[in-house]
Order: sequence, then C-alpha cells, then structure tokens
Amino acid sequence: MVNDTTRVKLLCQETDSLDYTTYVFEVLDSDEINRLGYKYIMCTRWPNWNHRELNNGEEGYLHYFVILAGIDTWFDGKEFIPYKCSTYQFDKFISKQPKFTNKNFKL
Repeated sequence: MVNDTTRVKLLCQETDSLDYTTYVFEVLDSDEINRLGYKYIMCTRWPNWNHRELNNGEEGYLHYFVILAGIDTWFDGKEFIPYKCSTYQFDKFISKQPKFTNKNFKL
C-alpha cells in the first residue's frame, strides 16, 4: 500500500446510503500534476473513518492511500484478505490556514 500527500482543493463530495463519502480533489501544484500524471484525485472515506466534515472549495493537504487489488490486503480479525478493487482511500485532510493580518483583529 502506497501513501502520498499533496496540496489540493476540494471540488465536490457525495455520501452514499452506506455512508461511504467520495471526494474529488484538484491537485494545485503543477509539479505534483507532472509527478502523479493526473490533475484530479477521487478518493473514498470509509464509514468507520472519523474525520471532520469538509467544505467544497476548501484548500489544504490531502493524505491518502493507493490500494492495489490483489496486492494489498486487509485483516478481518482472522486472516489477511486481498482487496478485490483498486482504489484511493482517504486518510486525512489538513486545511490550509488563512494568513492573519492586523486587519483581522478588532480591539
């Protein structure tokens, strides 16, 4: 299982009836687009994965796992089982903090 972190902007999201949330992120750095070979990342947050809600248009840093079918495995409590589908698994999103200036504070 490969993991990666890249600077992105959340374009849209959808949660299905089983509580899986699919996100579409736009990669913001041209060097990253060249390295990855694509401009968009679609990844899924699983129902048991606790994370705060994200807002469309939010920019920050996405950490995700690349899962390869038949190669990567998960543990069901007894044995390791190979994944049946390749996917990008959401891990964490850290929002880019706005820059503070003196204009933001009132005394």
